[in-house]
Amino acid sequence: MRKGIVFLMIMAVSVYFSYGATSFAYETVEVKNGGSIEGVVEFTGATVPKDPMLKLSSETKYCGTSLPAEKYVIKDKKIANVAVYITEIKSGKAIPAEPLTITNIKCLFSPHVAIGYKGGKLTQKNDDPIFHNIHTYLNGKTMFNIGLPEKGSSVTKPLLRDGLMEVTCDSHPWMHGFIVILDHPYGAVTNESGAFIIKDVPAGTYAVEAWHEALGKVKVADVKVESGKATKIKIDYKK
Repeated sequence: MRKGIVFLMIMAVSVYFSYGATSFAYETVEVKNGGSIEGVVEFTGATVPKDPMLKLSSETKYCGTSLPAEKYVIKDKKIANVAVYITEIKSGKAIPAEPLTITNIKCLFSPHVAIGYKGGKLTQKNDDPIFHNIHTYLNGKTMFNIGLPEKGSSVTKPLLRDGLMEVTCDSHPWMHGFIVILDHPYGAVTNESGAFIIKDVPAGTYAVEAWHEALGKVKVADVKVESGKATKIKIDYKK
């Protein structure tokens, strides 16, 4: 009897640590007078990397013979297409109800980098008069692969998991986009001036992370947010 009780206790503890202790679902709460995290992402290394040009293997009459890779979009050392987000936050504003939209236009994905949300939706649109498909990989595994045969066609899919999603088109192998899927709504992508803003953040102290497809990740610890105030930070990439 005693051995049986001990066994059940061990199993209960195992279940707790496997599920309860490590699983914290994001909770939507009313955020009154939230603050913001805003700033600029800059390249501070010696040599600013240049964006390569991609040679097109098809659709040259419509899309041209080459296109920018959009791998490095850096102007005056300010870096565009950097996803900046809070790494852990347990509660806050609601995840946006409207779908994230990625558009095939002129044989590129627009936007090239975006923030998505676990529990939200992704709409893929084709704005080209040619066949495209959307083939997405989440953490290296195919999520969905759907054809968009003509201009105006679209498809909407749920985003069920968080992680890094790569968006590709099998018909046009040079096409790549990225979606950083968060389990909370506190993220933003830098614009052409390298600027970003994360709004309606509950007061507290957070860790912030930046992700770039070629330059990798940079972390900023102990970012203090006060109610109704903007917290300014600067994120540097040196390599």
